[in-house]
Amino acid sequence: MNPITFVSNVNPELHLKYNLYGWGNVRCNGILSKPLFSYIVLCICTFIQNFSVNGANNAVISTLERVFYLNSVQSGLFLALYDLATVFSAPLVGYLGSLYSSPIFFSLNMIIVSIGNILIASSNFINRNNKLNFNLDFTQNFLTFNNVLFQCYNDSLLNRENVTDSICLKDEYSSSTSINAKFLLYSGNFINGIGSVALFTIGIIYIERIFPREKAAYCQGIYFAVGTVGGALGIVVTGRFLLVYTTLTPKQRLPSWLTPSHPLWIGCWWLPYFIYGSLCFLIGLVVSGLPNYEIPGKKHSINRNAITIPTISAQQQYNPVSINRENSPTVNTMTTTCTPTPATDSMLSESFSGLKSKNPPQLTSSPAENNTRNGVINYAFSTDMLYNQLPITNSAPSTTTTSASPFVQQQTNKENLRNMCFGIFKLLKNMRYVFIVIANLFEGILLKGFVPFITKYFEYQHQLDTSTATLITGAIALLSVIIGCPIGAYFMNKFSWTPIQCARICTIILIISSFLFLSLIFSCPELKFQYASCSSMNTPCCQHIYHPVCNTNEPHKMYLSPCHFGCINQTIITSNNTMLYSLCNCAEDTILSETVCRFRRIPCMTMFILTMIGATFLVFFTAFIQVPMLQVLLYSVSLPYQNMALAIRQTIVRVLGQTTGPLLFGYVFDQSCLVWLTDCYDRQTCKVYDNRRMSLSMALSGFSIRLISGIACSIVYFNWKFKHSNQNDISSNNLHMTSNEEHEITRF
Repeated sequence: MNPITFVSNVNPELHLKYNLYGWGNVRCNGILSKPLFSYIVLCICTFIQNFSVNGANNAVISTLERVFYLNSVQSGLFLALYDLATVFSAPLVGYLGSLYSSPIFFSLNMIIVSIGNILIASSNFINRNNKLNFNLDFTQNFLTFNNVLFQCYNDSLLNRENVTDSICLKDEYSSSTSINAKFLLYSGNFINGIGSVALFTIGIIYIERIFPREKAAYCQGIYFAVGTVGGALGIVVTGRFLLVYTTLTPKQRLPSWLTPSHPLWIGCWWLPYFIYGSLCFLIGLVVSGLPNYEIPGKKHSINRNAITIPTISAQQQYNPVSINRENSPTVNTMTTTCTPTPATDSMLSESFSGLKSKNPPQLTSSPAENNTRNGVINYAFSTDMLYNQLPITNSAPSTTTTSASPFVQQQTNKENLRNMCFGIFKLLKNMRYVFIVIANLFEGILLKGFVPFITKYFEYQHQLDTSTATLITGAIALLSVIIGCPIGAYFMNKFSWTPIQCARICTIILIISSFLFLSLIFSCPELKFQYASCSSMNTPCCQHIYHPVCNTNEPHKMYLSPCHFGCINQTIITSNNTMLYSLCNCAEDTILSETVCRFRRIPCMTMFILTMIGATFLVFFTAFIQVPMLQVLLYSVSLPYQNMALAIRQTIVRVLGQTTGPLLFGYVFDQSCLVWLTDCYDRQTCKVYDNRRMSLSMALSGFSIRLISGIACSIVYFNWKFKHSNQNDISSNNLHMTSNEEHEITRF
């Protein structure tokens, strides 16, 4: 046995510096330097980040469409940019995290997210749209910017039935301003994605560093659970801001008809981004002073001249008879993995590329040495020692001593590259791994697409205001996730589910829950507008206006706007704060007004209750199967490939699933649009949807995606059953969850 030797020639003052809270030479001892305080601050960071990004974005998606004239695909792109940014920034942050102090990255994480939130909020003040503005100097309210009357003139040179909209000829409109506002909106969320990487990459290793090995996994589970709760609460709290009008105008100065349930209402979506951005900046300053608890870049330095490397070929290293759990019939415990620090990971790849043979030697001695015989193979890094517990055998391969010459280093790098390519090739040939990844991929599409747009579905299908719709969505997500994940893990432990049983349970739940989407087929009628023969003639002039009004004598008759009905006169009654529109070319004796319109909330109560129950069970079952699905994936591959398998799975799901989900469901919504509102720059946003087509499209899309996930899981199950049916049961007493698994479970 040849133990690893770490360099320990460290300046005591430098070592003390990285174990105390503070900045530079200003350091303080006490509770601020305790690991528990650092952990609490880190949990606050992930809570605020998920609260401000994941929660706020999902809550304001329909409001952003109204403000920036976005169609559903474009609003889906806004959501997808966040996940796309993390794909590019995660490798760089992961690499630099081993070279510099971790709290620096945590601080930059929060400050960058703060900048992104402020940029998103600032886009509201750059954008120029046709929102309602009111003169606050008078008791009555009247439009000062958006004229909804019929004001067109004939122009023989134009082909819009010789009618031209005079609104777009005003000097106030500038296309470049609107483009800049939209660019700022997208850039802010992309920056949020870049900045949010450190907490769920370096943060995992930081927690592993500050806590004992046996406690780190549980602390990491709590850490990610806090982030999940933050995202759900963010939806609820942000929705409350939407009850305030976007201009912060007091309710008594608003028209009586302009309420949060009115289609023209625009909530104060930008204010929470300013508040959340400020909180992120403040917590970023606090977290920057946390101790690193090790000297950056030196903790894992190794005296390579003292390293003894087993002489084992690559063929022996990846021998199928080596430690291979994907075909092993004698699995007795649930194997887990812990995430090593980046420096340790590279160190292992360079120095111990031959450790995965059938009979590898034990490289370290530890108090847990007596537990390694016939036990679990577990790679984990402790702050003081590198553990690599392997089954003890009586034979050991011959060894040769190497030096850290450039030639040897180059050969080692080439060998590592070949081993990595060989590992990827082996995973792609693994049928069970490929199909469980496919199942995870379609689940990622469903989660990232269904959750944001279910808020919009409630809003248009059941005529709810945006604030109430976000409250319902947040409550469903919060309760289902908090209850679903623990119950899934409890059942797996209670009944000692083997991996093949986990695959069977996932198959059953996925296929059965796919039929719950069919409950969305039942729909409620959308807003019905009256169309007269003259309305089609007026439409070319009014395509930039959406302002619902009703006939004062017959309130059930609703029109898209006074312009569509050809009204050219507006009268303000100060006594009851009412606007009347008259002298309409469709009917001169008809008077229209916004006040007489009645917008029902939840017109189909039975359908609404069924939808609520179906959505709750869908999210619950999705959370319930996260732990079993992760175990199926881990047991589909042999232990040496687990980290690579998780990394490939996460990359595929994030790139192909989480970025395409919002775009796919956005496209589904756009196809059901009835009334498009086009501004002067040809930007379009939908104002009225065909609820029947919307519900049918949502139901079939969700059903198809969930059914594909179920079929993929069934292939894994039957492949496992008919090819390797002699698998032993797993003792619930030996079931443990560690960092990678906790991370994967709670990040869904």
